[in-house]
Amino acid sequence: MGTSRPAPVKADVTINEFKIDNKYRHEAQAHLEKILKPYEHVLDTEWKDLKDDGINTEWIQVPNDGWEKREIRKTILFLHGGGYCLCSKESHRGITSSLAKKADTRVLAINYRLAPQNQFPAALQDALAAYLYLLNPPKDAGFEPINPKNIVISGVSAGGGLSLALGLAIRDAGLPSCAGIAGWSPFVDLTYSTPSITDDESVDYISNPTGGINYSESQVTKEFKEKAAALTAKIKNQNLGPKIWHESFDRPDGRFQIYAPNEGLAIPYVSPMLAESLGDLPPLLLVAGDDERLRDEAIYFAHRSVEPAKYKGPSYNAGKFEKSPFQVPTNTTLEIYEEMPHVFQAFEHACTTTSYERTVEFIDRVTNTLNEPLPPSSYNCISAKGEFGPLKEHHKKVLKWEKIGIVPNITQDELK
Repeated sequence: MGTSRPAPVKADVTINEFKIDNKYRHEAQAHLEKILKPYEHVLDTEWKDLKDDGINTEWIQVPNDGWEKREIRKTILFLHGGGYCLCSKESHRGITSSLAKKADTRVLAINYRLAPQNQFPAALQDALAAYLYLLNPPKDAGFEPINPKNIVISGVSAGGGLSLALGLAIRDAGLPSCAGIAGWSPFVDLTYSTPSITDDESVDYISNPTGGINYSESQVTKEFKEKAAALTAKIKNQNLGPKIWHESFDRPDGRFQIYAPNEGLAIPYVSPMLAESLGDLPPLLLVAGDDERLRDEAIYFAHRSVEPAKYKGPSYNAGKFEKSPFQVPTNTTLEIYEEMPHVFQAFEHACTTTSYERTVEFIDRVTNTLNEPLPPSSYNCISAKGEFGPLKEHHKKVLKWEKIGIVPNITQDELK
């Protein structure tokens, strides 16, 4: 859809804008075509038709930081939020410039292609292209290839989900792994199946999204609805491959998400929480607010990554984990901040200060800047005073939830 207003940049931070050449998209496409082969019968192929000359990108850095000469060139690849259809690198400059200063690192932020004009996996292709750019930059880039163990992939909301989807794609394609992934309020379940999403008592500023897409009338949405209907008809009528979706994904009121077809909601790179296995990923830091609707998916994702043999995902994936080559538990730190909403780090609060400090510490640990081993995986509830404790009972409800990966049966009319 579109972008939003640029956010203020922190003082003493510079922005250098440029474009990543489409050759990196072509490289990313080659990798994605291999791992998406089991799902290609439910996907539109338009993502392969590039309509621009590159990915709008920017470096965010502190001037004269001496980064080029460092032994460990800490780098954050940042992916913005916005539900895959809104916002931009510009609208997230408050966060990216804060990360550059607080973590003493350089941040590479991109404007990945947005829905509905650009359907899955266009955003993932752009994110992977940016990662490949860092690993093998052109000669005129102004920096030497970056060791993947110096790179942390990070994002907020949809960008947090995209960061984890990128981690899965890197793992599954056999590419060199990054040092770690940090997701703030990650959107990892596009089926909206966890309890906190539909909680009637939620005070989050995000409303209950489970009624599907509430369209505004425009030429863009008209074209999108026509294409979406045609793709669904093609999937259902031509029977080009196995049914890879749950019956709850079949909705008489049309598309559930603007980013991907209903039939593709359980693709692991669409809804990372539903992947066959979340093992063998780089170290993860997952952060959510206790009062936000996306809280439970962060909790469930964390437990699935740390204990992949115990939490195996949706019932319709039964038996698939046992066949996965990725069964080694992931080192994951989960942090739930009391009384905090979605992406609370955008607001001034004591919890924001703590979250930045913890994220910086995570980045330093996984890039070996501290030269200290990672602590064991942990699940933490953090108070406004910065006091750490175990998860509370209401956080554990999702661990026994039997409707993981099943779309709730709620319509727009019921939400009015």
